[in-house]
Amino acid sequence: MIRIGTDCSGIEAPIQALKNMNIDFRHIFSSDIDKFCIKSIKENYSPEILYEQDIRTRKVEDIPDIDLYVCGFPCQPFSNAGRKKGFKDNRGNVFFECIKVIKHKKPSFFILENVKGILKKDIWDVIYTELKTLENIYNIVWKVLNTKDYGIPQNRERLYIVGKIKDKGIFQFPEHCEMDNIENYIDHNDNTYKTTSKRHEQILSRLQGNNKVFIDFAYGVSTTRSFKNADRLCPCITVKNSIWCVPKHRYININELLALQGFKNFKQCVSDFQTKKQIGNSMSVPVIQKIIENLISIV
Repeated sequence: MIRIGTDCSGIEAPIQALKNMNIDFRHIFSSDIDKFCIKSIKENYSPEILYEQDIRTRKVEDIPDIDLYVCGFPCQPFSNAGRKKGFKDNRGNVFFECIKVIKHKKPSFFILENVKGILKKDIWDVIYTELKTLENIYNIVWKVLNTKDYGIPQNRERLYIVGKIKDKGIFQFPEHCEMDNIENYIDHNDNTYKTTSKRHEQILSRLQGNNKVFIDFAYGVSTTRSFKNADRLCPCITVKNSIWCVPKHRYININELLALQGFKNFKQCVSDFQTKKQIGNSMSVPVIQKIIENLISIV
């Protein structure tokens, strides 16, 4: 049985992944400081401990033993939306707490996730230096993975850092698999017709008959933009997305967003705004599932 603990848990993509795998596991702890995420965790999952506090105020020695540790530490300091302040942003320092947990609890495996912006030299130099302090215990690898390469048609690149205790076997990142048809992610039960701006209507008029499904209206889209691959891929889902469902003439809804992140049977218990924020911050379930599958296969 796998004992898992997660920090910056959000809506718990790792736990959804383990449920999909249909294996025995104990959900030892979750943590989040966002009251809306806490509400979603309580509604959808049953961690034995739920830390409702900044993990930087938690005593690491009080954390129970775990086999797998997962944290998608805050990405805002390293993203374009967060102005790439890196470790000058206080949220960037949560990464160091992840290292503390790993050093103290020595889980068999750990997975850390963030935007690929952390590979920027001045940020990565700091992260790499910290990772090297774990090298006497762990083999550590990292790679940018895209959700579209693991079954779900969303163009979402994220960096995954994976560590395993050295006496285990050799971990390899999962191979790509066939991508599902994007039309399977349209919620045809939602026939809410939405009006939009004149500029957007010009774009939509031009796209008629082009089989486009989900397009992003963010950042003042040009009326001549082609939206290449929108007939097969959804743009990256973000916290503040402006994704439009072309066939239904409305913005993308909660059901579609959840499906495009790989969540099943998720109970919405907070506002649409907060739920969309949670989905945009989440890891993609099929990606984290493939990583976990490869990790436990080498035990």
